[in-house]
Amino acid sequence: MIRKLATSSHGKLSLDLLVGLSIFLMAFLVVSQLIAGMFGEVRSEISLSHEAYKVSVILAEMPGKWSNGTKNGTDWENNWFRPNTIFLPGLAVKSCELSYEKIVEFRNATQSDYEKVKQLLGLKTPDSNYEFHISLETLNSTPFKRELLLETSGTPSGTPLLDVGMDIPETQMARFERIVWIDNSSVLVNPTIVSGRAVAKLVVVVW
Repeated sequence: MIRKLATSSHGKLSLDLLVGLSIFLMAFLVVSQLIAGMFGEVRSEISLSHEAYKVSVILAEMPGKWSNGTKNGTDWENNWFRPNTIFLPGLAVKSCELSYEKIVEFRNATQSDYEKVKQLLGLKTPDSNYEFHISLETLNSTPFKRELLLETSGTPSGTPLLDVGMDIPETQMARFERIVWIDNSSVLVNPTIVSGRAVAKLVVVVW
C-alpha cells in the first residue's frame, strides 16, 4: 500500500513539472518574439538614420564628381546628362556652402531619373532599397508646416528651389537636417540673410 502511494505521488509531481515547463516555454517564446520585434524596429530606425545622414553628408559637404571612362571632374552639373556618364551629385562649393548651379542640376537630374539618382546616392543596392525626399527649406520650416526656399528664376517665379523625390509617407522614416549657405542669394525669394549670405535648411528624409 505504501509503495502504491509513493508511485502515485511521483506521477503527480512529474505531471505538475511537465505542465510548469510547458507554460514556461510558451511564455519564453512569446517574450522572445516581442523582444525580437522591438529590436527589429530599433535596427530599422538606426539603418534609416544612417542612410539619411550619409546622403546629407554627400550633398552638403562634397562637390560631387563625374566620369565617362576617359574624362572626369567635379563639375558634374555640366556633364551628368551626357551618354555613359556616372556621377556623384554633391552640392557643395565647400563644406555646408551649396552651389546654386549644382542645386538646380540635382533637381533636374532627380526629376529626370529618380531611380538612377537613388542608386548613385547609395540608397539602392542589391541588399537594400530606400526611398527619399530632399528639400531646401527656410529656418522657420517644421516637419508639420513646411516652408520651402523659393527662387525668382523659376517658372513661374517663386517656385521651390529644391523639393524632389517621392512624397513623404506617414510611416517610419528618418529625417536629417543640415544648416547650409547658398552661394547666390540674389536668385531667392525668401532667404534668411546672415552676414550677407543666404542660410537655409537642407532636409533629407529616407524611408
